[in-house]
Amino acid sequence: MPDRHPLPVGTLLLAALLALAMLLTWLLVKPPSPPAELKGVLRSEFQALAPFHLQSRGHGPVDLGSLRGKWTFVFFGYRSCPDVCPNTLHELGAMQALLEDRSPGLARQTQVLFVSVDPDRDSAEKLASYAAYFGPRIIGATAGRGALDRLTQQFGAAYRIEPETAPGEYPVSHSSAIFLVDPYARLVAAFSQPHYASTLAAQFRGIVDYYERAGPGTQGAGISAIAPARFLEFAPGPDAEGGDQQQVDDHADTEEYQRTARDGVGARLAADKLGLVFAC
Repeated sequence: MPDRHPLPVGTLLLAALLALAMLLTWLLVKPPSPPAELKGVLRSEFQALAPFHLQSRGHGPVDLGSLRGKWTFVFFGYRSCPDVCPNTLHELGAMQALLEDRSPGLARQTQVLFVSVDPDRDSAEKLASYAAYFGPRIIGATAGRGALDRLTQQFGAAYRIEPETAPGEYPVSHSSAIFLVDPYARLVAAFSQPHYASTLAAQFRGIVDYYERAGPGTQGAGISAIAPARFLEFAPGPDAEGGDQQQVDDHADTEEYQRTARDGVGARLAADKLGLVFAC
């Protein structure tokens, strides 16, 4: 019979370390089963985001480091959107106000990022003013078409530039989902329409509570142990997985809407007056 040579201790140790690394990696992306009320909101696997780079006014570049250490609500749209975008931003601004009133500590660890998929019309300067209509701590950012395409693909946030209705005027079809990125810069949840501030706040608090209770599949070393590379400077201190909901936004750039939508609270009134139907 041929001699049997035992495996070297170093080889066994290396194999054990590799297996442990694979297990830890799996724990970081495969969360425990969520409570029933969060099914369809939390993703079945957490997705670590790849590096990206956006431009904003007053906050410098927005990149992966801007997300680490905070919870970030991300919404893709465009400034000329007549209904879905202003309504969604209004609800996000109202959600921030609810958190500040009821959970101020959590509010300080939360930020909202509005990413325009219409960079030809939406400069960083215009986005800064537009975002401020809906909340003092909502940041607007955008990038070149290639960078936007790579970022939206990471989120599964489809968009399409539609044919012009007049010179320089065109609608944009885009996902209506609000996405949630955790303090580890992982995409962990998506909220589908209808969007209501109270529902968003309640589900968000439920997700944070789930993180605190669920252990390593959600928190890893613990959120409090994270040293953020850089926060977005404005803060002191897909639809459900499996499908994207899209909304074709028309009536873009109408003078009446642009005038009345300057007040985030007036977004609903502007749409009602124009005969528009909110997605929510």
